[in-house]
Amino acid sequence: MRISRHYIALLASALIAANGECQNPEIPGRDLLAFPVGLIAEAGALPNVFGGGFWNPASTRLPDGSRWRLSAAAISTPSDLSVNAHAGAVSGTWQGSTITASIVRASVPGLVRTESDPLTVSADLPYSTFVTSLGIARAYGSHLTWGVAGRVRTGQMELKKSAAVSVDAGFVADHLTRFDLRVGASTFLASPWSRGSELATYLAGADARLIQRDSVRSVRVGMSAASTQFGGSEQFAYLSARYGAWEGRAGPARTTAHGSVNIRARMAVTIHYAGYAIGVAREGTPNGLAPSYQFALSSLLR
Repeated sequence: MRISRHYIALLASALIAANGECQNPEIPGRDLLAFPVGLIAEAGALPNVFGGGFWNPASTRLPDGSRWRLSAAAISTPSDLSVNAHAGAVSGTWQGSTITASIVRASVPGLVRTESDPLTVSADLPYSTFVTSLGIARAYGSHLTWGVAGRVRTGQMELKKSAAVSVDAGFVADHLTRFDLRVGASTFLASPWSRGSELATYLAGADARLIQRDSVRSVRVGMSAASTQFGGSEQFAYLSARYGAWEGRAGPARTTAHGSVNIRARMAVTIHYAGYAIGVAREGTPNGLAPSYQFALSSLLR
């Protein structure tokens, strides 16, 4: 779901005003993670360019022969949204497993109280969230990879700061059937002990080969779905094609939240070269807003 900057300002001001009368148990900033952080028009439950395991801890497993991976990602949204997100991750091998540490920060700068608020001040209203994760992924047999990650998410809305711990799990199964099918599923911010202060997202995805000449010349089709507790849902269908070092993906994304439905286009281009992967994605926005862009970079070290 896309949220206008003006709406975020009004919502944040209303929540802060109500905070004096009752305590809202939900940790601030959860809505900022509705953006596909680290995904270059990809399915969140499947391996991706970023490789930091933010959406599925099983997607971090390093390929054979690689010992380290360094990753970074960023989102730039139009001024009506003004959501900034940055991510970084480091993965390394340890006794046959992949250990990954990652951080993600999302914020909305420049928010101020409404003029009708008697507590109006000139300073910006802080609204942000920060997620720190530590995960492990390991192969089980020749087709299955499982992963588990512990996360700490902190959120801030003006003077209100709170945090919660979550534990997520996921799997990826690949090279299935003669169509080279891949399937994956995972949780994100699952915290049943948080008493409603953290809302979990459940993800699933699959893709399969349509045409393949060799490992770097192929066409695939995929589908992903995500659903958040007491929140919205998203479905994304896409077509991907790779020719040598170049890879492209495109498809429609459908988001449902609070009774409204948005359909927008996602597209991305990725370059693979000498262990590096550099991807840029463009996503349309409803209501005539400017598109948002995302960048991801990863490097495999042997």
